[in-house]
Amino acid sequence: MSDHKTNKSIPALTIEDPHEADSFYVKYYNQPFYIDKTLLIKELFKKRHVLIIAPSRFGKSLNMNMMRRFVEIEVDKEGSPIELDVDEDNRCLKEVQPTSRNFKLFQGKNIFKEKEIMFEHFGKYPTIYVDFSEMTGDNFKQIVYTLKLVINRAFRKHRYLQHNPWWVYSGYNKKTFMRYYDTEECMSLSLAEIKAGLRILSGILHDYYNRKVFVFIDEFDEPVNSMVYEDELKPRHRKQTIKLIQTIIRNLLEGNEFVERSLSNACHQFSSILSKSVNNVTICAFLQNHLFTKFYGFEETEVKNLLEKVGLIEGFYNIKYMHDGYQTNDGRNIKIYSPWAISKYICNKALGIYWSAGVPSEMEEAIAHFKIRPKIAKIMSGESVRIKYVSTFHFKDVQRLYKIVCRNDMKNNDVDLFLQFLYELGFFHLTDYGHNYLCLALPNKAVYHIIHPVLNRHDLIKKYYNNSPKLIRNFIESLKNMARSCNENSARCLAKSIDVLFKKGKRTPSSEYELHYVLYGYMLQEFGSVTCETIVSNRNRCDTLNRINAMSNMKYMMKLK
Repeated sequence: MSDHKTNKSIPALTIEDPHEADSFYVKYYNQPFYIDKTLLIKELFKKRHVLIIAPSRFGKSLNMNMMRRFVEIEVDKEGSPIELDVDEDNRCLKEVQPTSRNFKLFQGKNIFKEKEIMFEHFGKYPTIYVDFSEMTGDNFKQIVYTLKLVINRAFRKHRYLQHNPWWVYSGYNKKTFMRYYDTEECMSLSLAEIKAGLRILSGILHDYYNRKVFVFIDEFDEPVNSMVYEDELKPRHRKQTIKLIQTIIRNLLEGNEFVERSLSNACHQFSSILSKSVNNVTICAFLQNHLFTKFYGFEETEVKNLLEKVGLIEGFYNIKYMHDGYQTNDGRNIKIYSPWAISKYICNKALGIYWSAGVPSEMEEAIAHFKIRPKIAKIMSGESVRIKYVSTFHFKDVQRLYKIVCRNDMKNNDVDLFLQFLYELGFFHLTDYGHNYLCLALPNKAVYHIIHPVLNRHDLIKKYYNNSPKLIRNFIESLKNMARSCNENSARCLAKSIDVLFKKGKRTPSSEYELHYVLYGYMLQEFGSVTCETIVSNRNRCDTLNRINAMSNMKYMMKLK
């Protein structure tokens, strides 16, 4: 998931490309927490078009940058391809390539042992890199503006073509290239030109290099995120945007004789609606049975080896406590840890909640919604929840997500859809899955500490249950009395205060898990987290909520479903 940023401003018009990611893999390559994932390259060449689904900060962009470094044809300052030294007799590259910067990155790595892959694919493809991360807007005009910038930046990565004498001999018009390459001129492109732009670029690169193109699309889900998170975007503008992106992707990938392969990254499968019209797309869902699970995230053995390498092995159990891995369901039954969390622990030498950027503010009300709260509360208690699984998405599903997130309009049949969305963003992992179902559970304490405050937001609890301030105060006073005296009579008074609290409210908690979170939210508001935890958990007095649940008439009094 790209971490969604609220109130994201429209990118400024710039001549130079500020989103240059070419040094990304090089920087990581030199870090102490580097783990060799280069065999991913071999697996990617078994498929033609691949869409990787994984949460934010699980290495998607890093692996894409690695793949780009591996396949791209390097050029000199004049734009001439750098020739590689080849041992034709043995069909392999020579061990030393003095003119190639990228070659040095893969020497000694696992992929370097795959001589045939190196010979067939290293440095053999012109590349197109598309980054949708800054595509946003609260109307169609703004979205088109940012989309023009996306296309412009894809062209500007080939700046060596700007003054290249090759144009004299090519079958392409340089003015066409410059119309997309020049940032200011690109802003005047028509919709028809926008739809054709990336396909035109693929044809130019194919003609220049006499090789088919490898396409990389990063943050592939960002256009869908705009549809979900932008409240001001009108329904017709949402549909226009989806259709526009679908056309661009179809023109670029489907039936394009100039394109050999593509690799796209996204945080959720809802993004797959953008490539619906492209055949042979392999969608690799997070943690499910596909070739690429082990390449996105760190396995537990890798985490241990890494911590031992940097002298922090004694901290493994702290890591496991806070950032325990996501359970895979690819037949290997292993756990995958967040690379971001592990690398932050190594850099800071301290435990912290390093998981992603937290819950997007737009989603907080949806997570705390009374219809979904019981299932999330159950997951938070350590149990698993089974939901219906949707593998093929349509525009109506994106519209449903928008209504859930921005309008807090959640129908009964929306609950499972939203839970699947949360799972794909990394809030949950799988304990089991099938063709039409997923069993979701909490992956670790870090996620717990991110969701927990949302469920306990006093304003949201009060909004959904509509409990009167007077009855809330009565509950708090009964709780204080229970903490002081800790006898059967005070427990009954507390139970009665809870009974009255919900009888006169808008709705009643549907499970004990939900009851715990509602009461805990009111307690947090009154006492603060430390004092509240003491009152609830102090063994010298009693565990108030457990005492309440143990009372024989509690379920009857609460009318729990």
